[in-house]
Amino acid sequence: MNIPNQNHPLTNHVLRQVRRRSYEDPNERIPPGVEEVISRGSCHIGRLNDQTVLKYASDFNDPNYLMSIKIEYRILQILGPHPRIIETKGLAEDGLILKYYPNGTLRDYIKNHPYETLTRRLEWCKQIVDTLSFVHSKRVIHCDICLHNVLLDDNFDIILADFQGLVISRETGLTMLDGLTRECAKSYMPRENIWSASYRTDLFALGSAIYHLINGHEVFPELDSFDDEKIINARFIDVEYPKNDYVAGNIVERCWGGEYSSAAEISNDIAEIQSAVRVVDGMLKEIDVEAPIEKVKGEDIEEEVEEEVEEEEGEEYEDEEDGEYEDDEDMEVSISSILILYGVGTLCLAKINNSLPNVNMIMAHAQQMFSKYSMTQWVIV
Repeated sequence: MNIPNQNHPLTNHVLRQVRRRSYEDPNERIPPGVEEVISRGSCHIGRLNDQTVLKYASDFNDPNYLMSIKIEYRILQILGPHPRIIETKGLAEDGLILKYYPNGTLRDYIKNHPYETLTRRLEWCKQIVDTLSFVHSKRVIHCDICLHNVLLDDNFDIILADFQGLVISRETGLTMLDGLTRECAKSYMPRENIWSASYRTDLFALGSAIYHLINGHEVFPELDSFDDEKIINARFIDVEYPKNDYVAGNIVERCWGGEYSSAAEISNDIAEIQSAVRVVDGMLKEIDVEAPIEKVKGEDIEEEVEEEVEEEEGEEYEDEEDGEYEDDEDMEVSISSILILYGVGTLCLAKINNSLPNVNMIMAHAQQMFSKYSMTQWVIV
């Protein structure tokens, strides 16, 4: 679906950006029935039992907070039941009752599991993108796409949460509902009207989420979203992006550059990367080689190539000492197969990711290895 770019200004609204915290405020009021506060921000999340949580205003004296919660409930009604969207149980006197997802946020999960495979990370990217595509089809703009607002269900598939964004009228294109939430600096698309929001501002934030998922940390990790907001904003304006040496880097930069018109386009590009990963992974498994494609960083591939070669060398020397000599031709074919597959895999990913330096690195390293083992040809099929 080709979604037009809407960018309608909001009026008489104050954007709410509250730093999330884990500690309890001495003056904090906890609604009756809440057993544990599991998240604190502009709205708090309190666990009611093993099945449900209560989302309630951090400031009960601010009518905007209360209105935002009611608008979120209305947005969830507009979206309807969806396997990748948080399930609502209805409004209560103190807030919105939602289903409890004990596996927590995707942000916390990848922080605690830094060695999660690239295959799994790409699958999460695809799930988030496809869910956002559905959300946009309902004329809803999320307005705060980030990994903190992505939960994990019992199967560790994504659940998109925190729908205090806005709804666009299908007939007029004007804003019908607005929950007042906007992105933090690292997910915020620079624009003249800071109160505006559009499908493309969601896609910009999606780029930051994909960056976070693939790299395991937020963009500009040395900067703080609140204290360094102006610096972060200036970097995006001046196109001072992080080095593009990671899988899906080209997709991320196109999101930041506003080059996508819909989430469906992003989904197609991610699917191409997933396809390349599966092909290379399958080829490597055929020769019983641990798939290097599971590494997130391109330079890790080079290190694994070198380690494989060093292991081959060590085994060769051990065989010579024991008087057991293997056929040189068989050894050369084995190393040749490994290097070719590494090259093919990197070439597939680099073609999609527009990251040719990684390809040149692998090619140069492979040629060096071929020369070392008296091989004369490097073939990419």
